[in-house]
Amino acid sequence: MPLQLAEVSNEAEFADVVAVEHEAFSNPPNSFWFALRGPSIAECTARQWAEHTTDPKSHWLKVTDSDTQQIAGAAQWVIHETDPFATPVPAATADWWPEGELKDMSNQMMTEFFSHRPHRMNRPHLRNMIGYCFVSQHHRRRGAGRLLMQWGCKLADEMGLEAFVEATEDGRPLYESSGFVVVERFYLDPKVEEPTEEWTRLKKEIVPQPYLVYLMWRPKGGKFVEGQTVYS
Repeated sequence: MPLQLAEVSNEAEFADVVAVEHEAFSNPPNSFWFALRGPSIAECTARQWAEHTTDPKSHWLKVTDSDTQQIAGAAQWVIHETDPFATPVPAATADWWPEGELKDMSNQMMTEFFSHRPHRMNRPHLRNMIGYCFVSQHHRRRGAGRLLMQWGCKLADEMGLEAFVEATEDGRPLYESSGFVVVERFYLDPKVEEPTEEWTRLKKEIVPQPYLVYLMWRPKGGKFVEGQTVYS
């Protein structure tokens, strides 16, 4: 059952990708995905496709099992040939959720997640967008994640660019095997001074404990030498 890598070419293909995205991020549960996924798969598909098609720097890749035609995994890479933060970027908000505590919690997590980018990624680079790299639980340990990483790393090397990813503990080994190193650790841990019963319920369901995220960096050429290669 060989795996094939290709760019996503239309919205119908992308709908299948987002279905796998929902399945993959539910096992193991990804706390940040709860903030991003929105109220339905249809809404999530339309929103992510619109974001992709209006950004010429965006590339969505999928890996397909050539025998079954099932999507094994997918990833989004965004190419920044200039500093994307040269002009201030508005704060991201979870406007796909209705007003309420779920939206408030999601907004807090998004602030915590994105706050490092303007001072860490303020240079030309390739980025695995918002950690959008996932593999179906039915196709793990087959090399799909490696194919998705190889595409981005090869392009970064050809363009002479650094690369960044934001990784969970589960994804970290894949990125390390692709030449990424940890440069920062941060936690998603939304809080309010006087939590309501609903806030407490959501916190227990979505972020029962502080959720660790690694900011990882790959130097130009992917050659990191301990004690010699310096991130700055």
